[in-house]
Amino acid sequence: MNWYSESIDKVLDFHKVSKDLGLNDASVLENQTQYGLNKLPEQKPTPTWILFIQQFNDPIIYILVLAGILNSFVSGWHDAIVIFMAVILNSVIGFVQESKAADALKALQSMTAPIARVKRNGVDIKIPTSEVTIGDLIVLESGDRVPADARLIDSHSLLIDESMLTGESFAIEKKHSHIVKLDSALGDRINMLYSGTIVQRGRGLAIVTGIGTSTEFGKISQSVAETEDAESPLQINVDNFGKKLSLSILIVVIGIFIVGFFQGNNWLNMLLTSVGLAVSAIPEGLPVSITITLSVGLYQMSKQNAVVKKLAAVETLGSTNVICSDKTGTLTKNQMTVMHLFAGGVDYDVSGSGYNANGEVIRHKDKSSVKVNTNKSLQMAAFIGNYCTESHIALENGEWKITGDSTESAVMIAAQKLGFEATGWEKFIDLPFESDNQFMSVRVSKDGKAFLLAKGGAERILDRCKDTIDADGNLIPLEHEALMNKTSEYANRGLRVLALAYAEIPNEHIKIEDVKELTLVGFAGIQDAVRDEVALAVKQCAEAGVRVVMITGDHIETARSVGKAVNIGMDKPAPVAIRGIDVEKMTDDELFDRVPDIDVYARVAPDHKYRIVSALQKHNKVVAMTGDGVNDAPALKKADIGIAMGSGSDVAKEASHMVLMDDNFTSIVSAIRHGRIILKNLQHILLYILATSFGGLLTIATSVLLGLPLPILPAQLLWINLVTDGSSTFPLAYEREHGNSMAMPPRKKDAPLIPTSMVYRIIFSGLLMMIGTVSVFWYELHISGNFEEIMSAFKEDPKKLMAIPAYMKAVTMAFCTLALFQIWNVQNTRSVIRSLFFNLPYNKTDKLDKIGVFSNPILLGVMVLALIAQFAAVLFPVMNNILRTVPLTTSTDWMIVTIIPFSIIIFVELIKFGTAIKNKNKPITF
Repeated sequence: MNWYSESIDKVLDFHKVSKDLGLNDASVLENQTQYGLNKLPEQKPTPTWILFIQQFNDPIIYILVLAGILNSFVSGWHDAIVIFMAVILNSVIGFVQESKAADALKALQSMTAPIARVKRNGVDIKIPTSEVTIGDLIVLESGDRVPADARLIDSHSLLIDESMLTGESFAIEKKHSHIVKLDSALGDRINMLYSGTIVQRGRGLAIVTGIGTSTEFGKISQSVAETEDAESPLQINVDNFGKKLSLSILIVVIGIFIVGFFQGNNWLNMLLTSVGLAVSAIPEGLPVSITITLSVGLYQMSKQNAVVKKLAAVETLGSTNVICSDKTGTLTKNQMTVMHLFAGGVDYDVSGSGYNANGEVIRHKDKSSVKVNTNKSLQMAAFIGNYCTESHIALENGEWKITGDSTESAVMIAAQKLGFEATGWEKFIDLPFESDNQFMSVRVSKDGKAFLLAKGGAERILDRCKDTIDADGNLIPLEHEALMNKTSEYANRGLRVLALAYAEIPNEHIKIEDVKELTLVGFAGIQDAVRDEVALAVKQCAEAGVRVVMITGDHIETARSVGKAVNIGMDKPAPVAIRGIDVEKMTDDELFDRVPDIDVYARVAPDHKYRIVSALQKHNKVVAMTGDGVNDAPALKKADIGIAMGSGSDVAKEASHMVLMDDNFTSIVSAIRHGRIILKNLQHILLYILATSFGGLLTIATSVLLGLPLPILPAQLLWINLVTDGSSTFPLAYEREHGNSMAMPPRKKDAPLIPTSMVYRIIFSGLLMMIGTVSVFWYELHISGNFEEIMSAFKEDPKKLMAIPAYMKAVTMAFCTLALFQIWNVQNTRSVIRSLFFNLPYNKTDKLDKIGVFSNPILLGVMVLALIAQFAAVLFPVMNNILRTVPLTTSTDWMIVTIIPFSIIIFVELIKFGTAIKNKNKPITF
């Protein structure tokens, strides 16, 4: 039943409750038996050991385990241990990062009131919140947290903070006597109280209509519990990539085994070759590289006030193409500000936002700055704004610190912008603000002269005015209709309007009936201050192919006004805005059709946000959703990237993937830029690793097709994959931004992780490595003079090859050649299109800036270490025994294994130059 649309008597009768007595003991027991306890569902946490085991559920991890098992048959368990250590390292890093996210339901439970005050058997008593039941009469006063959903049956100046549910910046005045029409938004149900909200002021008595999961708060908890985390594009891509890679390796290995066997090779020879082929094809360093890259990105983002809780979310940011942003505290400062002033019949604009001390009052017509002494009307407006208040402001380090009501403080700050200085008037707050009156009035006196100053709702103040003043202070007749039109104009721009008035009176205590025959000075139009930098950030998003949508609990006029101010829907005359009730009436298919065009959603409920995000995702969009309240939690969890505010509720933070510590929308834009850089670096790491694996695969496969013995042994391939090139991957995570990442469109959700241009580069690099490595191996076999002996031993018993020095030297030369190919190639993979050494042509005025060999010092340092490690693998006897290498003693040998691999840099540079010429004047895609 919609209790908000029913009369108090009908609600009491339905629940068989007396307003004076409340429930009796028998009714309490009966209702608790029927409806249960007032508790949110408890969910057992997943055991830590299961969370750790889940880290191994990854196709690439399966490949690594297979590599370890295969390698144990080839070269013993000592090599396989290295692979298993990589598996464990990857899982530990992922477990540590993701185990930081606690269960959101735990945070939800912490926000319920522990003790409730109820009326039972005619007596007020305090009970645990869990024992509150349907039909209970709850007694509330300032500072209480509402323990359950309830219909008001009595209220006195009751003001409720519902921001956790509605997202509104203003507290809501509640009135028991009002009956709200059906289908009203939650924020408009002024006769209802909701579990978890807080009483800011006043007193109330209400009858409980919903407990536990039937409350609005409980529905959110259920939704959070049932909502599965959205799988990130990276997770989807890596899973698909891993499955395809596993299948491809299996097909190739079996194919090579069959081909070699039918060429006359014995089965043991081909088994050893196939195992070597598998080890070369498996990118053992891939999972660790992905994890380390994302971890580096996570750390870099934390320095930009963006704390990422899940590793995959780092990459998701780079693919984001829709941001669903909250208004209050994200696009705005959550600081009330006078934006416009109407005094003495003249319009003024007020610059400066929030509580910053900077700002001035500007005449709208000629844009000239004015001060309090400009005219009489401004002087009186500042006088009333400064004195007619119960709040206080103080200037500290260039910011106004407020004590009291934010709306009152906004008018006081506007008086300061006019240059008002207190002149010793004594103030008496004879009529403080009362919700029934909708205004407040104070008496000020000095040197025997006294004034009544009034401030409040425009209609209430106008009804008590007899005239108004012009700019010179002359009294003129009050034109009620024209003035109400002015207030409507302000309201339609999303402003809260306060009227300012005064009267000269005897210096005596004033009563409500004395507030009459006032002189109207004008109106102050107040709004939550828009963040100065947001409009530019939204524009940058549009240029980057990221659409910004506002989803707020605020009124539609306010939301549309703020949306226009921050450039939302900037390609239209005004943002397209609808209310939550409109969303409510749409089917899912209708909403699906409308979401591409809607810019602003106002007065939304939690389930509306969830449906909006779902509809956008059905359009194959990668959706980022911001929020700070409990009401945002389900949508935050549903979104591809849920972004909570640092000042928001614990529930929102726990349901999110990322937390903005400064609550600033511009930090989201910065995080998206970093996400794109990280995504690009991750792709370059994949380019490097796959080129390495493909080079090894082609080398082994070619040797089989040519009928040659293995040019590189499995243990050596493992060394290259895990040590030489494996160590060179993580510095790519520190690669700086090349060009302007925000000038390119976001990666599509269904786009392959490895673009076509990178696939071509992988194939070319692999072919070049194969040609160089097999050529060196072939050359060494032939110049040794033992070619026939080597081939004979290979066909009879491959194990005899290990006793032939000429074969072992040829293997060592091939091993060093392939390893140095990988070490040099890491520089090529820093960018697909940009040169290491030159600025390449792009269009008539711009160039593709060079990368610079020395611009990534971490990479250079690791390359040096990799070279040292490779030299050690050949020069030190202990490494000769482990890797079955022999020392290279001549300068010719070292020149061959160094210069031939370096050719990969020259060839790739030529390709980059040719690509730049070919694609001249085309948009940059990398």
